[in-house]
Amino acid sequence: MELNVDNDNIIVEIEFDYPTIEGMIYQGTKIKVSESDFNTKQYSEKIRGKSEVGKIIWVPRKLLKKVGE
Repeated sequence: MELNVDNDNIIVEIEFDYPTIEGMIYQGTKIKVSESDFNTKQYSEKIRGKSEVGKIIWVPRKLLKKVGE
């Protein structure tokens, strides 16, 4: 069962530029992801996140780092 990203979200930052079908996601971009996905996914598994403008992005776990609030 897939959880809604808005229920238990955290803010993470992209560490390296990453190409997607829609275009590049650049280093330093902040996205919201599910905290449970962030903690349970392995190195190359992709995590579903939402950008600041609401665009859904799938990014490998290895490219993300947690941002302190």
